[in-house]
Amino acid sequence: MATAPSQDSARMVEGPSAAAGRPRVAGRESCTVAGRRLRTFALAAAITAVVLTGCTATGPATPGAVAVDSGSTGAALPPRRGLNARVLYKLLVGELAGHRGDVPLSLKHYLDVARETRDAGVAARAAKLAVFARDEEKALEAARLWSDAEPSSVEARQALASLLIRTGDVDGAVVHLEEIVEAQTDPPGAGFQRAADLLASERDGEAASAAMRRLVLGHEDDAAAHLALARLLVRTGRIEEASAAIERAYELDPGDARTTVLRARVRQRADDVEGALRVLEEFLEHVPDSSMVRMTYARTLVDTRRYEQARAEFERLVAGDPGNDDARYALGLLLVQTNQLDEAKRQFERLASRDLRRDAAHYYLARIAESEQRPDDAIASYRRVRRGEHRLNAQIRVAVLFAEGGDLEAARRHLHGMRSENTGETVRIYSAEAGLLTRAERFDEAMAVYDASLAEFPGNSNLLYARGMLAVEMDRLDLLERDMRDILSREPDNADALNALGYTLADRTDRYDEAYELIKRAVELKPADHYIVDSLGWVLHRMGRHEEALVQLRRAMSLNPDPEIAAHLGEVLWVLGNKVEARAVWSSALEAAPDDERLLDVIERFGL
Repeated sequence: MATAPSQDSARMVEGPSAAAGRPRVAGRESCTVAGRRLRTFALAAAITAVVLTGCTATGPATPGAVAVDSGSTGAALPPRRGLNARVLYKLLVGELAGHRGDVPLSLKHYLDVARETRDAGVAARAAKLAVFARDEEKALEAARLWSDAEPSSVEARQALASLLIRTGDVDGAVVHLEEIVEAQTDPPGAGFQRAADLLASERDGEAASAAMRRLVLGHEDDAAAHLALARLLVRTGRIEEASAAIERAYELDPGDARTTVLRARVRQRADDVEGALRVLEEFLEHVPDSSMVRMTYARTLVDTRRYEQARAEFERLVAGDPGNDDARYALGLLLVQTNQLDEAKRQFERLASRDLRRDAAHYYLARIAESEQRPDDAIASYRRVRRGEHRLNAQIRVAVLFAEGGDLEAARRHLHGMRSENTGETVRIYSAEAGLLTRAERFDEAMAVYDASLAEFPGNSNLLYARGMLAVEMDRLDLLERDMRDILSREPDNADALNALGYTLADRTDRYDEAYELIKRAVELKPADHYIVDSLGWVLHRMGRHEEALVQLRRAMSLNPDPEIAAHLGEVLWVLGNKVEARAVWSSALEAAPDDERLLDVIERFGL
């Protein structure tokens, strides 16, 4: 069974007295009114500044004819008007409604003002509010107003193109994508890539791909257009079409390194790794100094486990450019992976003296120190990881090392002092503390941590799952069942929760039929998960269906020879009378995990 879990207040207003010329303190009612006025005037000033900024960017508001947007209905839009008291009032209401969370009311007023003033800043705000409110009709109207008011704005064109895609107007979207391409010319081809990036964020991959294909039709002889199309098709999983697009880009510009890299990646995605390597090798024969292509070549060699060849390529990159931190970092990771720790340490020490990869370098220096049983050095290096993807893991490892060194309280203090940047990180910190307490068999304290964390984040599936696992250790099966069913009430396809509940019912109760249904559903969701397949074998054994259990347990062992699975397989073999094979399974598992309590327990139960 799997055991790990699979976001100004008002002040007193004083002023000179008209009569005596000395300070006057407003009474309570006057203070409140004055405070409200102060906030209103401050907000009005802020809104006025925003609107005036928009007007400055798009020119003064003058009456007269306005150019019609190519995607509009063809009706002339009203002339832009300046700021007046009624317009300001509507903006105030809209802004205050937004602060209160009343998005529909805020949108109504901003859109009204955008229609009346034709101000780019107000129209942009209305468009963003409408997108947030998922009101595509109003979003489209606001985006058109924005684009008309500020025709040179690439952001406005992007918003309008995206909304047209979502409403099914691919042809209309392409008109604005063309404007983006024409506006973005530095570096060459940047406009096509910007269009592709915009389309890649759309939920409807088919519509996005269709728009990009139509855009490229007008640029058949532009390699950058075909390259951008290929990138989009790869991102939307259309590998066969991507292959045709990238080959056309290669025909037009065979010397482009970006095209070569994508050609190789497309072939690799099509399960033609050897073809990918040939593409890279042929390019490097003619352009041996291309660091982009050589880096891709080295990484592809790693993917195919040709580690010595990959190391030679990374070393060539570093020798040719000692400042190539990406190549040095990749070399260090490869050396760690192949257990060449002394050389890896030298690479990471070099990186630790530089800026780009400093935090990651300290993280891997700490891991090396851990593997060499140097906990103090590991802690010192982990503490230097202050930013980046490894920051949280590094600080949690500091706490783990404190605990492993016998100072659990220092570990907890360290966790309590950690900063978190989002809910997910806070949950991980709580889980780390509870996990350390669980390992120390201080179960009641661990449970208190989980209870406190779930009071702060009610319904969090990771915390509920972890608390459920602790509940099993404490023989509180009622709590385990309650937490797993809580998860399943919101996530009926949570395979880990299904498995945890099903396995526990099979192992600790006689509710075998119920357990079997839960585990069978988990297997349907994750058929290759060795822990879940093991659970299926175990419940079949408990139901007396030993031959069926044997089939599932052998399959689980083939997926991953875990000690717990070996314990179960040996027990079923023993019950079926195959004691020689049972002994062999247990003996082999003990060689790999001589201290595993589950193995030792089953062997002892059978008198061995």
